[in-house]
Amino acid sequence: VQEQLLRDRLLRGQHEPDVEREIQKDYAPEIAEELSINPDPSDNAFLMVTAQLAVSYDKAPEVTADGVDADDLAPIIPAKLWPLCQERDLIQRGIREAFMRLDWPTDDDADAVTYRVVSPGYVIDAEADPRHPDRVLMVTEYRLRTRDGEQRQTYETWDIRDPDNPVFRITEMVDDEEQDMTATYTGSTEYPYIDDDGAPILPYVLYHARLQDRLFDFKAGTELVRGTLRLCVGWTAWWDAFNNASSPQRCTIDLQPPAGTARTLSGGHNVETITTSPKTILRFESTRDSAGRIDTYPPGMAPMDGVESLRAYGERLAVYAGLNPGDLQVTGSGQRSGLAIIVSRDGQRRAQAKAEPVNRDGDGQLLATAARLANAYGGASLPTDPDAYSIQYAQLGLSQAERKMLIENIEKEQGMGLVSRVTMARRLNPGLDSDEEAIRYLVNQKLQEQLLVDALAELDVEEEDDADIDGALDEISAAREMLRGGPIDRAALDEALRTIAAELGGEDDQPAMMGEE
Repeated sequence: VQEQLLRDRLLRGQHEPDVEREIQKDYAPEIAEELSINPDPSDNAFLMVTAQLAVSYDKAPEVTADGVDADDLAPIIPAKLWPLCQERDLIQRGIREAFMRLDWPTDDDADAVTYRVVSPGYVIDAEADPRHPDRVLMVTEYRLRTRDGEQRQTYETWDIRDPDNPVFRITEMVDDEEQDMTATYTGSTEYPYIDDDGAPILPYVLYHARLQDRLFDFKAGTELVRGTLRLCVGWTAWWDAFNNASSPQRCTIDLQPPAGTARTLSGGHNVETITTSPKTILRFESTRDSAGRIDTYPPGMAPMDGVESLRAYGERLAVYAGLNPGDLQVTGSGQRSGLAIIVSRDGQRRAQAKAEPVNRDGDGQLLATAARLANAYGGASLPTDPDAYSIQYAQLGLSQAERKMLIENIEKEQGMGLVSRVTMARRLNPGLDSDEEAIRYLVNQKLQEQLLVDALAELDVEEEDDADIDGALDEISAAREMLRGGPIDRAALDEALRTIAAELGGEDDQPAMMGEE
């Protein structure tokens, strides 16, 4: 639990006390006391890398079920589900596991399951299903509740190891004794969730970072966790060295410095210090008849040399996240403010593909459990078998730079006759997993192009018809003007009417007037 809570603090940016404890391990008490005044937790390599890998739910997956309309899935797939899964994906990758808690609201107008992400560090006890050792049958979660206007620490237990006698219990420490407070908080001691078949529903689903045969794998990737704390210590020391380089340390020979100030450190050590700055003037007394001397120690390390060393250390850490060195790019201050570890799009796609089997397994369990709740308490009629749900995850697309480079390479290969249109489609669209999908994509693209051509052709015809009508209207206006103008030029009027008929697509079936050729 402590390891999981440490990772949880790193993911939430609450790891400054952990950096202070790491400083205490690395330095003598008097030096650690100075460095701990203002530690630098800013370079969080653990969060930086994990957040870039947690991209599986950046776009919502598409879910279908046999014989079920998409609208009928609304009770188990509310609008907030997939955004919550983005947070769960981050915790799942960083802490190696994550829980999703399900509930059916008690409101009269409730129409959908609610979800909540639970960090495994707050699950203080869990028991596995002997048939499925990666799934839970009993969970005890640490939760804060309010009672009598005060916030209380409670422990909520759900246990279906004996399906005939499920257990739901909320306990609280009262006067240093654990007491059952279930009825106080819920008004009942009955097990809350029973499905249509009378079986208890455990409202927790456990997700894993990889397929495994146990509940927790919290030690995996500990190198990145410890290295991140060490990197924060390094930046704290670097800032101290930067200050020292701007205000170097001095020493005296044959001179007595003024009296210092006694300080007692947290470990009980007493030290005497003299606080100085570039603006401080110190008075020294000679210890001999001759004049003494003041010397300056050179900086132990140039600040930019320290930056390069820490940069190399950070790049080395990212490899422990399971990434190939080729998937990493460490940028300097010329590209961004400070240093950053960038995971390439190829590296993100590989991580996404690697996580898809475990996400599919967890999401299937989640939707099936939600269906049991919706059927029992919402009047729905949804499949309760995880295999009944088909989930299609959106693949991470190509960046503009990747796409431009890929198109250039494909055009060269196409010019040499080395690549087919199917291969081109699959390279430019990473979501096409087979040649059959690529062929369907190309056929649909061709049909859309033909529909566009037909639509444009109809538009051209309509524009021509509009032009003919406009011309005919002009001729009619001229003929009417001729009729109002006095004596009528019969030949000119006849010519105008023939022009109108021609512009409207008619044929002239009248004999020519006298005087016409």
